[in-house]
Amino acid sequence: MTVALALAVVGVGSLLLRVLPLLGAARIPDRLALHATRAGVSVLAATTVRTVLLHGDATVAGSPITAPVLATLAVGLGLWLAYRGRSVLLSSAAGLSSYVVLAAGFAAVT
Repeated sequence: MTVALALAVVGVGSLLLRVLPLLGAARIPDRLALHATRAGVSVLAATTVRTVLLHGDATVAGSPITAPVLATLAVGLGLWLAYRGRSVLLSSAAGLSSYVVLAAGFAAVT
């Protein structure tokens, strides 16, 4: 319920930020735009964390425990890169490739 509420609030805020300039606002304050950006990233992070915790990968040994841990490391890398200002494409590619490498490495060890 709280994730849905957060998505709705950010969606309405995003819509207002796009419609406001069309309605005659001279300029959206930089501080407001910064907070809106952080709110959007926070909702994406919350949704991602929930998905990672429920992640299951049958190809990884010990899947109920191992797969979420590996996914957490991969998502953490992607979020860290995004926080450091890297592009969404680079952050996603780094997270995905690190998961593939970690899962393959873990499968080779076990």
